[in-house]
Amino acid sequence: MTDSTKPELYPQYCFHLSPTINRWCHFRITDIRALRSHPGFRGQDVYFHLNHPIKWVRISGVVVAVDEHEKMHIYTIDDGSGATLECIVNVAPRARPGMATATTTTTTTKSDSKSEKDPHPLPVVDAPIDVGHVLDIKGSVGVFRENKQIRAEKVAHLRSTEQEVVFWEKVTQLKTDVLSKPWVLDRREVRKCRKEEEGRTSSSRHHRATRESHSRKRVVKTGLEKTERSHHGEARARPVESESKIKQETKPLAMRPKRATGLEKRVPTKPVTRLIPVTGNYDALGL
Repeated sequence: MTDSTKPELYPQYCFHLSPTINRWCHFRITDIRALRSHPGFRGQDVYFHLNHPIKWVRISGVVVAVDEHEKMHIYTIDDGSGATLECIVNVAPRARPGMATATTTTTTTKSDSKSEKDPHPLPVVDAPIDVGHVLDIKGSVGVFRENKQIRAEKVAHLRSTEQEVVFWEKVTQLKTDVLSKPWVLDRREVRKCRKEEEGRTSSSRHHRATRESHSRKRVVKTGLEKTERSHHGEARARPVESESKIKQETKPLAMRPKRATGLEKRVPTKPVTRLIPVTGNYDALGL
């Protein structure tokens, strides 16, 4: 298929309109190996069948090999399509032998809490898996050493031929109805999706700029409050100090006590007259 005949790959903001991006796509293993990647979507675990974006797949096959590790089990699946595929199933770490029961319980609790924070949590497995079991596996597509793998999210055993027939009918239906022809969008829908994405991007940038400006204002305000308060305090203290200095400068000097020098003007004293009563025989003489 030349570049001119290749179907158009739509931007990621159009993926929500795809009939394959948010569903479990029933595939044969040969179809999964034929999925191609695109440089613009590296690291997102998104692959393409024609121009259909594929993220979640579902396969069925027989377990032909088991490779057990401490944190994962690797099952090799053969579905009879002419290829095999490794299925990665994360498992809880095994408890070390010889440890006390309390220690084992504590370790299990810690491992459970870590598994909750793990970006690849433990998948749901209905029963122990061994060679010869027929499995129905749901998971995401990954690549390890240039070989595609499936990281299991849910594993179930197919215990009858009827269940296998139902699965292969869904594979055929998906390929006939969806995957056999390219995914086509109207130009108006693409423009609408682009405008919505631009609106979300501009709003997120606006919110980010608003948060940054608020954070800057808080920092500047916090830094200036102390200086402003100190300046205001100094300005308030200076008038008080200047007023007190002026009052001190204009305050009259205290009067010194006067000392007696003996040269002060004497105040004339009034003569004291005394009346002496006259009694006896001298009244007739006028004495």
